[in-house]
Amino acid sequence: MAAGKSVLYFNFISQPSRALLLFVRYNQLPVDERQVLLHKNQQHTPEFLAINPLGKVPALQDDDGFCLPESCAILRYLAAKYHVPDHWYPGDARLRARVDAAMDWHHMTIRRGCTAQVWNRILAPMSNQPSSNVQARDGEGILKKALQDLEDFWLGSTPYVGGEHISLGDLLILTELETLRLLAGAAEGPTMEQQLADFGKVRAWLARVRAELEPHYSSVHATLDKAVQNAVRRKQQQQGGQAKL
Repeated sequence: MAAGKSVLYFNFISQPSRALLLFVRYNQLPVDERQVLLHKNQQHTPEFLAINPLGKVPALQDDDGFCLPESCAILRYLAAKYHVPDHWYPGDARLRARVDAAMDWHHMTIRRGCTAQVWNRILAPMSNQPSSNVQARDGEGILKKALQDLEDFWLGSTPYVGGEHISLGDLLILTELETLRLLAGAAEGPTMEQQLADFGKVRAWLARVRAELEPHYSSVHATLDKAVQNAVRRKQQQQGGQAKL
């Protein structure tokens, strides 16, 4: 670890990890990045558990040994520690409360709806773990309601979920929704594009946030891009194999 630097432990497929990477890179924070390979179970090694006993990414470690789990806590901590521009996590009590509300809201709405679909239709089948079409369909319903709330309330009169400027809340919601791109490789169920079709403000917001975060958006999502391509390729191969039967 470089003197005076924090280390962010992350994985590119992890949605909250990507939110943190976008924040760190966009603001050029003095934070070293160290990837944890989840497919090799590095999150369960004694070395990593000494940093985050919860065994999850992301996690942060300061140069004095201070360790912090949980993406929202890490985002708030880094915003305060490095005095980033105020719009990310405003000093004004009401503006900050709005950002906090969006961050808290996304867990059981956007994140829950996305995760239920991606896990049961892509990740579980890929890893030969049990999956549930019922849970995936439930996720569709949860996400549809969440997208309507995002459209009507969070983006109802402002260009970003926290107000007139991009904030921590936008990063968390963005990276959750981006994971839906993996559904292009699912054997059944709606794609990301199909689920967003009726939500014009959400689609415009996605385009706006992606553009504002470049070139970091593309670099942070390069691994996800490859994962989507691989998922689509597997789907095509499976369909080709079934056609020959």
